[in-house]
Amino acid sequence: MGITADNNAAAFPTGSVGPGGRAKNAADPASAPFSPAIFRPVPDDAAAPGTARLGLHSLDAYGCLWPCVLGLAFSRIGVLTGAYGSYAASDEGIFTDGSMLVALTVFGILLAWIALRKKTLAKAATNRLMRACVFVEFLTLAGLAALELTDAPLSTWRFVLCVTCTLTASGAMFYWLRRMRGCASATAAVFVFSALIVSEVVVYACALLPPIVEHGFAAALVLLQYPCTLWARSREKAHAIDALTPESDYFSVSGDVLANKKFLSATAIGIACMGAVTGLLRGYPDGLPIPFSPVTRVAYGLLVIVVSAVVIALVLKRFESVMTVGFFILLEAVACLALILFSAFPHSLDIGAVLATTLNALMVGFVWYITIAFMSAGWRDPYYYAMSGWIVWLGSRAVARVALLEIYPLHADTLVLCAVMGSLIVLSTQVVFVQFLGISQVVAHNRAQTIREQAAAAAERRAADAASGTASADSSATKAGEGGTTPQGTLAQGAAKESILTRIMGLDQQESLTDMRQATLEHNAQEIGSQFMLSEREIEVLALYARGLTQKRVAEELYISPGTAHAHIKRIYAKTGLHSRQEIIDYMEKYAS
Repeated sequence: MGITADNNAAAFPTGSVGPGGRAKNAADPASAPFSPAIFRPVPDDAAAPGTARLGLHSLDAYGCLWPCVLGLAFSRIGVLTGAYGSYAASDEGIFTDGSMLVALTVFGILLAWIALRKKTLAKAATNRLMRACVFVEFLTLAGLAALELTDAPLSTWRFVLCVTCTLTASGAMFYWLRRMRGCASATAAVFVFSALIVSEVVVYACALLPPIVEHGFAAALVLLQYPCTLWARSREKAHAIDALTPESDYFSVSGDVLANKKFLSATAIGIACMGAVTGLLRGYPDGLPIPFSPVTRVAYGLLVIVVSAVVIALVLKRFESVMTVGFFILLEAVACLALILFSAFPHSLDIGAVLATTLNALMVGFVWYITIAFMSAGWRDPYYYAMSGWIVWLGSRAVARVALLEIYPLHADTLVLCAVMGSLIVLSTQVVFVQFLGISQVVAHNRAQTIREQAAAAAERRAADAASGTASADSSATKAGEGGTTPQGTLAQGAAKESILTRIMGLDQQESLTDMRQATLEHNAQEIGSQFMLSEREIEVLALYARGLTQKRVAEELYISPGTAHAHIKRIYAKTGLHSRQEIIDYMEKYAS
C-alpha cells in the first residue's frame, strides 16, 4: 500500500486512459473516439490494476462497513432531528441555515489554523475529539427535549443548541468519513449511500413521534456511536476491500496529477453552485420553510431511498461514470424538475419541496463521497478537507437562502425571479461540468501523444544500438539535457501552475520535498505506533528522530528535557525491538509505508 503524505491511502493506479476515462488499447492509445459513456459497464481492463471486480453477488464483501455506516447515520440523525425538525418541513429556517452559518464560521477559523500550522491530528487526538463531539451532541438533543417541557418562548436557547448540535454532529461525521481514507470508489459509494438510506428511514420514524420523544430517541441513537467505534476497530479496514475504482473516477489519480487537481477543483465549483440552487429551492419562493403533508413527507423519504439504492446498484454493477458525469446529471435533473413542479403547483409548494429536499439529501451523500476522495488525494489533515467541503457546499446553500429572504420583499414577481436565479445557477453548474470534461479530453490526448513519442524514441534507440553496437544512454542523457523535461522540471512546472482555488482546497504541491518526507515519516510513525502500542508522545518522538534530529533537537521541538527525550527513545527501541535509527528508517520503508 502506498501513501500520499499524511494519508493512509491506497496507491493510485497509473496508466493510459482515453477521453472520458475509458481504458484504451495500448497498441494505439489515441484510436478510440471520445465518448463519456455514462451508463456503460466498465470493461475489465478499465479497473485499477490488482483490484477484484465485485458485483451485486459480492455485496457481503462490504459487510465490514456496517459499523461505520451506522455511525455516520446516527450522527446525521442527531442533526436532522435537532436542527432540521426531522423534515416535517423542507427545513427549520433560521434554526437550520442560520445555525449552519455560525457553525461554518467556527470551521473557517479551524481551517485557517490547520492551514497555517500545517499540522495533522494524531490518532489519539482524533479519537478524543470524536468522543467529545458525540457527548456534546447528545447533551444538545437532551436540552432540546427539555425545552419542549416549557411553554415559554426560548428561541434564543434553541438557536444556541441548534448551533452546538450542528457543530458537534458535523465533527462526528468527519470522524466516520476519515475512517474511509484510501478506500476504493465503489466502497465509498456503498458506504455513503447506505448511511443515507439508514438515516432517512430512522428520521422518518422520528418525525412520527412527539417532539420530546423524538429528541430523546435521537439522543439515544447518537450515543450508539460509541459502540460503533469499538465495533469498527474489530472489523476489516475499508481500504482493504478489493473493490472497483475506474480510472475516470475521483478516486483514481492518472499520470497527469495536475489535471486531476483541476478535475477536483471544477467539481468543488459545481458543488458550490448546486448548493446555492438547493438553498433557493428549499425556501421557494420567499425563503421560508415549506411544510410537508403526510403524503409528500413519505414521498420524499421513499424517493431518497430508491435513488440511493439505484446508485449503489449501478456502482456495484460497474457502470462507468455513475459518480462523476452521471451523478451531476442526476442532480441537475432533480433541480430542474423541482423548479417545474414549483411553477406547475404554486398553491401546493410541498410537491416541489419533495424534489428540492431530495436534491439536498443527494447532495449530502455526494459531498460525503467527494470528501473521502479529497482526503485520499490531498496531503493536509483529513479534517481540513471535511471542513472545506462543508464550507463550500453548506456555506453556499445558507448564503443563497439568506439572500432570498432579503430579496423577496423587494420584488413582486418572486416566482419568476427565483426560477431565473435557480436556472442560472444550474446553467453555471453545467458550464463547469463541460469544463472538466474538456480537461479530461485534453489530458487524454496529451497522454496519447506522450506515449507515441516515447515509443518512437525507444525504436530509434534500438535501431541506433543495433547499428553501432553501443549503448545510447549518453546520447539520451544529452538530448534530455538539451530539450527534454526532467521529472524535477515537470514537478516545478506543475507547482507553478497551481491555482489559488487548488491551494485553498489543499490539493497543491507541498512546498518542498522536505515537507513531503516529513508528512510521510509522521504517517509511518503513526503506523508503527499502532503496531507496537507506542504512546502518543513516543510517536511524536519517533517521527522527529526518524527525520534525523538529535535527541537535543527532539527535546527542543517538543519542549521537553533531553533526558526525557532520551528515555522516550529507549522505550521505543525496547518496544519495537529495533536497535538504531537506521533500523527504524528501514522498518518504516519496508512495513509502515
